Amino acid sequence: MFGHVSMSLFRPFTALVASLAIAGLLSGCVPGEFGTAQVAQSRTSLANGALTVAAPKGWCIDPKSLRNSGAGGFALFGNCAAISKNPDDSHARQPALLSVTVGPPAIEDEAGKLSKARLQKIGEFFRSEIGRAALARSGEAKDVTIQKSEIADDMLLLTISDRSKSGGPPIATTYLRGITDLSGRITALAVMPLKDGEMSADAQRGLMRDFAAAIRAAN
Repeated sequence: MFGHVSMSLFRPFTALVASLAIAGLLSGCVPGEFGTAQVAQSRTSLANGALTVAAPKGWCIDPKSLRNSGAGGFALFGNCAAISKNPDDSHARQPALLSVTVGPPAIEDEAGKLSKARLQKIGEFFRSEIGRAALARSGEAKDVTIQKSEIADDMLLLTISDRSKSGGPPIATTYLRGITDLSGRITALAVMPLKDGEMSADAQRGLMRDFAAAIRAAN
């Protein structure tokens, strides 16, 4: 269903980890090339076991995408049947890739581990040139526009337009990213439709909620 995903789209991982640590979070990544696992897995542990990540039914982990260390980690989720290459495996209900990037432990203050005020500051950071460059697949701030920023259900939601010319599959220009605290870790989630117009904004938000809920349930 998805075909191959260019490794050039994976560039943001280390750049985001480094630059967003300054703002007290780290962002997610975009796809690497799907692996060839015989059995698709729906969950794994990242940050050396600090957080178990999972996705809604139908999405499974691309094993080649995994990055894992004590500081954090990354996983990309795609259609289980596409990853396992077994048409009888479960299928994602929406045409989208999901990603999760786990950052360092959230620092607790009087308002909690990731207060609304802190999420607002994180949103301001992403609107800066450094923040937009960290989000861009190309690494160029000019390629990224933050179309919308809001806080809902203790999560910062960013609607991002990334016009980077980096090759790869027809992933939508506009996608949704969420920043939240999951089991004490600052975590960035992404819902990336495969093509522009394939998923409404409401559908992306609903899938984001389900994604976060799946991770919370796994922990």
